Amino acid sequence: MGISSEVKDDIFIRTIVPNIFTSDYEDSNSDSEEDYLESEFEYKSNPTLENYSDNNKIVIQHLTSTSRELVGLQVWRGAFLLGDFILHHVQQFKDKNVVELASGVGLTSIVASKVAKQVVATDVNRGNILPLLESNIKKNSACDENKTCDKVKVCELDFFWDNYSNELFKNLQDSDIILAADVVYIESVTRNFVKTLRQIFQISSKSKVCYIAIEKRCEAKKGGEIIAPMFEFFESCVQELHNAEINDKKVLVEQLSIDFPKYFVYTRVAELTLWKISYG
Repeated sequence: MGISSEVKDDIFIRTIVPNIFTSDYEDSNSDSEEDYLESEFEYKSNPTLENYSDNNKIVIQHLTSTSRELVGLQVWRGAFLLGDFILHHVQQFKDKNVVELASGVGLTSIVASKVAKQVVATDVNRGNILPLLESNIKKNSACDENKTCDKVKVCELDFFWDNYSNELFKNLQDSDIILAADVVYIESVTRNFVKTLRQIFQISSKSKVCYIAIEKRCEAKKGGEIIAPMFEFFESCVQELHNAEINDKKVLVEQLSIDFPKYFVYTRVAELTLWKISYG
């Protein structure tokens, strides 16, 4: 324990019941199962959604504090920002193949599944991250009697990998849209996240667009100067992709406005940023 998402302080998180993991999910290095919460996150639907409703809810099991290695077990504001973006730009995501990198508890992937043709939610196989991601996907998806969800599947993907399984390779090749939320917290992860984006572009001749939600987390130096070293490092890494040519396609990087409507109830702080990386 030690790192807490800022969402923890937002009063909208409503605990329903503690999550009790089955023995299949237990891991000697994970946090105590009694610490897990199950929360409802309500959102307004865009009327262009096929299954439009004024009272939509996503149910997520999560932690409110973890070690640095297990931050994917928490809910982060960037996931809500991407959720808002998807719900406001339904036509951009309709019938598309979407891959989310570092999906965490799966909130953004679940939102995308309401619009996209198929969603592949990926993360590292560490602690309870993948089992919890699979559990949340099933909880919010239309699954058959064998608990197989047709629109969303979960795959392991580590930013530090240089090679991918055949299944993951094909999913990355076929993707139209890549999503990622709050993947910046240490330099090595940020550097390898950008390396992963470059690898995804390199293995596919298909044009793609990537949307990244990042919160600019500031700190004060001893002299009182306010700095955001991890955010600045992220900016420098993604700018290295700008105007790069991969497979005869140009990569373009731009920061987008976040003045679109809120569909989820959360604190959209000024430090939240949204980035678009286009390939082709």
